[in-house]
Amino acid sequence: MIKRIALLSLTLFFSASAQAVEWRSVPSPAEYKAMVDLDSVKPQNDFISFTLRRAYRDGQTDPAGNEYFSSRSIIVADCNAGTAVTAVNLYYGEDRKLTHRDADKQVRIRKSEFKAPEAGSDVAEAMKLACERMANSGAGSGAKPETGKLPSGKPSATVRSSSGSGIVVSRDGLVLTNQHVVRQCDSYEVIDDSSRRLKAALQAVDAANDLALLTVRESFPAAALLRKDAEPKLGEAVTVVGYPLVAVLGTRPSVGFGHVAATAGIRGNQKQMQISVPIQRGHSGGPVFDQSGNVIGVVVSKLDALKVAERLGDLPQNINFAIRGDVVRAFLEAQGASFTSAESSSRLENTEIAARGAAVTVRVRCIRDGSTVAPAPAGTPQ
Repeated sequence: MIKRIALLSLTLFFSASAQAVEWRSVPSPAEYKAMVDLDSVKPQNDFISFTLRRAYRDGQTDPAGNEYFSSRSIIVADCNAGTAVTAVNLYYGEDRKLTHRDADKQVRIRKSEFKAPEAGSDVAEAMKLACERMANSGAGSGAKPETGKLPSGKPSATVRSSSGSGIVVSRDGLVLTNQHVVRQCDSYEVIDDSSRRLKAALQAVDAANDLALLTVRESFPAAALLRKDAEPKLGEAVTVVGYPLVAVLGTRPSVGFGHVAATAGIRGNQKQMQISVPIQRGHSGGPVFDQSGNVIGVVVSKLDALKVAERLGDLPQNINFAIRGDVVRAFLEAQGASFTSAESSSRLENTEIAARGAAVTVRVRCIRDGSTVAPAPAGTPQ
């Protein structure tokens, strides 16, 4: 029995891989780092397909004899049987140029080619995550995703949501987050440490600095304190609180520790600072605290290690960025937002910083149901 994957499906798959926003690391051997693209997971007849990406520490040789530094494999898996087969391999050399593709326009896969991947391998772990993603989407085994209902009762596109983190800057209902966390949403929801789910409205955005301000009608029991001397100090210890990877780690706040590695961002960006705290998807918009528990920054991004590896042949570790506290203060002041600042004098234990941080850090959900994109606040740039 032969299962065919149409050219159209593969073309869409390549496009989705290039625009992926959810790479997930999987166990890898010493010679390369592997990640699965969970946004690439697609149903293929009775199977699923997904992209596995490998970035090598040293140059490799592809089947055509060209040197390459990274590869992408389109893998077709049978989630029920626990088997998989590689349908397409693509190899990339310097400057991410495609050096070789080992498949024609139409791929034919025989049922006998499906094998159970080695337990604990990158393929096995990637397949596990991909099958979980498909099961959670409700679109497994060729079934169509469930559709939501609009207020009119008409079927809509599948309701989708993404989430990041936010900082309670005022007990009166002001939440600070990243602009990219709340971009192109139909509605917003804030979930605090006590699991209250609060409807939110977008009050202001600063697209240039990737900041946004949300409001909720309810009050909060506590609010963060911003450090008066907001400029970061090279080498100072920092704590990050947020809600990363909620689908895997759950909906409780996560805490990480590190230091200020540089007082500027990429290419000397004076509006950001580099921190050594490990950052994952979902941390965006969360607070960076100093040793006194005062906010000195807002988590904004992490360096794409695989892109750097493809271009430079090296895998950077823990190079992450936050918007500096002085930029945050300027944004809040420009909006006339109420917030409290404090001097950083006494040093707190990590456990105390974590407890205080969790109390003023919230999860921010961006909900997209296809009804109508929530309007931007008047007079603010997008």
